[in-house]
Amino acid sequence: MEDYDSPRLRRRTRNKYTGYLEQERGTVYKEPGGRIRIGLIWPGPYETGQSSLGFLSVYSLINVQPRVYAERIFQPEPGQAPLSLETQSPLEAFDLLAASLTLENDYWIFLDILIKGRINPDRADRRGEPMVFAGGVGVWSNPWPVIPFLDLIMLGEAEIQWPQIVEHYLDVSFALTPKAGKLKILSEKVPGVLIPSLWPEEVLKGEAPLAEPVRPAVLKWPPKGYYPPVSPIVTPNTELGERRLVEISRGCPYGCRFCLAGVLYRPHRPWPKSKIIYVLGRPRLKNDMVGLVSPAVADHPEIESLLEILASQNREVSVSSLRLSSLTENLTRRLLAAGVKGLAVAPEAGSQRLRDSINKTLNEEEILGSCRLLSEGGLRRLKLYFMLGLPGETDEDIRSIAELCRKIKKAVQTKSFAPKLILSVANFTPKPQTPFEFVPMLTESELKRRGQILREAAVKVGGLELKLDPPIWSVVQGMLARGGAEASNLVRCLQAEHGRCRPAFRRFRAAYSEDHRHRDYERYLFSENWPRDRYKPWRVVAVSAGPDFLENEYRRSLADAVSPACPPGLACGCCGSCGFSRKND
Repeated sequence: MEDYDSPRLRRRTRNKYTGYLEQERGTVYKEPGGRIRIGLIWPGPYETGQSSLGFLSVYSLINVQPRVYAERIFQPEPGQAPLSLETQSPLEAFDLLAASLTLENDYWIFLDILIKGRINPDRADRRGEPMVFAGGVGVWSNPWPVIPFLDLIMLGEAEIQWPQIVEHYLDVSFALTPKAGKLKILSEKVPGVLIPSLWPEEVLKGEAPLAEPVRPAVLKWPPKGYYPPVSPIVTPNTELGERRLVEISRGCPYGCRFCLAGVLYRPHRPWPKSKIIYVLGRPRLKNDMVGLVSPAVADHPEIESLLEILASQNREVSVSSLRLSSLTENLTRRLLAAGVKGLAVAPEAGSQRLRDSINKTLNEEEILGSCRLLSEGGLRRLKLYFMLGLPGETDEDIRSIAELCRKIKKAVQTKSFAPKLILSVANFTPKPQTPFEFVPMLTESELKRRGQILREAAVKVGGLELKLDPPIWSVVQGMLARGGAEASNLVRCLQAEHGRCRPAFRRFRAAYSEDHRHRDYERYLFSENWPRDRYKPWRVVAVSAGPDFLENEYRRSLADAVSPACPPGLACGCCGSCGFSRKND
């Protein structure tokens, strides 16, 4: 095996990174000497990291501080050691390493980057090496799979935490205080941080709950003194092309019962139009491209006038996703006039009963009518998101996905044109901190069976590009999503197998089954609801939409009852996330 630090491989990485930097606009360059150096780890390649607004916004938040220098670190190519992009420095050159962990699949890649960068992955065994932090939706919902690898975990929104982390770390960085003392100071000064080394041993072993769960730090509204996150760097080498991303709202008003982000980022908080236009600034190119980012783009109260302004600036616009029930003829016209060529929409389920059960309050008439509007306006690509394995799903529900796609195909077909239809199907994985956090997920074999039903039904429709998630990866995600102290061993297995899911899963399960404490784990994962009296590892985090609200939403799902969207004004009190509370109906 080649040495990761061989001069030839380092030279190859440096040449590649130099090419990236030459095509970037907005890169921050500082003299590293005399500054606190923070390496921002993205557990994936450059192209995906540069398409992540959250990752790039942290880069901006840190680099506005004159005494700190944040550099980006991406997943290296096979056989190569990770180096920072800006200065091609090794990981040990940094004072802090901070990872953005959004998905369960990120965990083993993050661990792999540490190991190949010669950073001891085990927190308890690290001495003079950089401290290792992490944030993101994944660890916010359940930090257990990566707890042994991290000195500090950030639960919440970056605008609240990073400025304070930088301020207080600067205060203690050159002091003779040992690492434990520095971490304790950060835990006292920065809201929403979790320091595993301060926990009692019985909590770290998963034998007892945390006495006081950590409440994430959330940006309050209206956001005085804050501005929407916007891409600080533009480059053609991304999945989205040379496009400047901007967040137009945070959270989602609808509360789909499977959706993790819809709970963590409650309530729905639209950024003022004036601030969005301000952070975008003047167009920098003749055909300046802008990407509007939000779980509910069409629900921004000023979306039509915002699109009108962007169109008047000759900016080409794309949107992250769109809720079909919010689409109007006027909004469709403005979207297409602003240059939107493709859209992603998410009916999620084919039958009305199942859509009601998951609180996806879309009816067939809305879906077909909106798709027809988009087609008549000249939309070129329409991506349809659905899920397999939702609670209560039957084989007929699966076939209804294909039947709905057949109706959509007919609705968008004109005499001379029809947009390309892409059917993207994910396997349902129960996520902690959601109304479905206790439900079992399907086994790999059952997911395969249901996927085959859908595949056969979609073939009969014809003209659909079908993309199905691999079932084994979904099972591993399910084990990590609700895993406790044992889950880090699965992450270790995945890293040792270089991400090969099935061998890692088998090796983990073989070792896991030898421990008598966990004999019934797979029963709770696959075959029956998680018992209410069983230890819930993810309760170390206390989200604003608390257990009572989630339980009430689950009971409503059993009755196929829909819940209303959050009203404007942030004061309905249904879940308490907006600062109000009342007893659930």
